[in-house]
This record gives sequence, structure tokens and C-alpha cells, in this order.
Amino acid sequence: MACILLYSNHLLIINKTFINMKKTIILLIALTLSTFVMAQEKTKVKEVGLTFRNLDQFGFSYKVGTEQSLWRFNAISLSGNSESDNLDDDDDRDSKDFGLGFSVGKEYRKLIAKNVEYRYGFDVSFDYNHSKRTETLYNQNYYSSTTTSDFFTPGFNLLFGVNYIIGEHLVMGAEIMPYFRYTFGETSQEVDEHSGETDHSNFRYGFDSSSVLLSLAYRF
Repeated sequence: MACILLYSNHLLIINKTFINMKKTIILLIALTLSTFVMAQEKTKVKEVGLTFRNLDQFGFSYKVGTEQSLWRFNAISLSGNSESDNLDDDDDRDSKDFGLGFSVGKEYRKLIAKNVEYRYGFDVSFDYNHSKRTETLYNQNYYSSTTTSDFFTPGFNLLFGVNYIIGEHLVMGAEIMPYFRYTFGETSQEVDEHSGETDHSNFRYGFDSSSVLLSLAYRF
């Protein structure tokens, strides 16, 4: 009798173990399928494109992530200007300006209508601007002046914008970017044989015409 009870208990333990293993296998299969479905839903997205600001500044952008969340890299933005004025046969004025910058950030998207996406996020940025102005006058007394400025601007930007999707691959975008920026740098001036330097620093926040960014990108 004792042997029969022992054998019955042994079968009961084996049966419970088998049931637990079965539940564990089913749970693992369910988790695997759910992970696969989620991976399929989070379609990978990449975009490369051009950006425009103030119609005289342009740059290149690269974005990578999913349809709902992307990392954004504005690899480089460029601006420049060069002017030369001849006041008369002898006097001259020249000015040159150059700027570049980059930013890295995160962008989130939500489809709000057919082919229209709302997007928001943030990025950190860094800009460099250089300017040089030279004036030479030969009328009556000789006069020569050169002013050179170099400014560095780290910043933090919020972004709010929309995308319009054209077909399967083209994306037109517009965004506004309220900013917080700290600028520091130096201005040096040489007048005839005399020279001097001035240090600058300031903190700014808000948004203006330079806070509006237009973009045209290719999605793949």
C-alpha cells in the first residue's frame, strides 16, 4: 500500500512539473511573438536632406530612428557674405562674414492627418561666426582700420513643427525653434599703428526669424 501511495505521489509530481514546463513554454512563445510584432511595428526610418533658414543659410540634415522617434543631426550649416566698396579712386572698404554650426537632438512624431505629421523635440547646438572689416582711406591723411570678430555660441533649442509627406520618399518640413543661447568671443581692432581687444559675452532666449527652419528630405 505504501508503495502504491509513493508511486502515485511520484506521478503527481511529474504531472505538475510537466504542466509548469508547458506553461513556461507557452509564455516564452507568447513573449517571442509579441517582441516580433513590436519589432515589426517599429519600422526603421532614415532621412537625409537640406535645411534652409532666412533664405541665405543652408545646411545638411540626417535623421535615424523609428516612425515615432528619431535622432536628428544637422551636420553643418553655412552662411557667408563678402562685400567690397570703392569709395573713390583710392579709398576702399571690404567686409567678410562667415558662419557654421551643428546640432544634435531628438525628434518625436505623430500622424495627425493623411500625409501630415506633427513633430516636437529638442536639440543642443553650437555655432561659430567670424567677421572682418577693413577700411583704407587715402584722402588727405592716410587712415587704415581693421576690425576682426570671433564669436562662439552653444545653445539649447526646443522644436515644434509639421511634415508633409509626398509619395513614399519625399518629406517637406517646417519648424519653429525657441532657443536659449550663450555667446562669448572677442573683437580686435587695429587703427593705423594702434591695436586693442574687447571681450564679449551675453545670454539670449526667445525666437526670431532665424528660429524658423525649412527642410526637404529623402526618406528610406
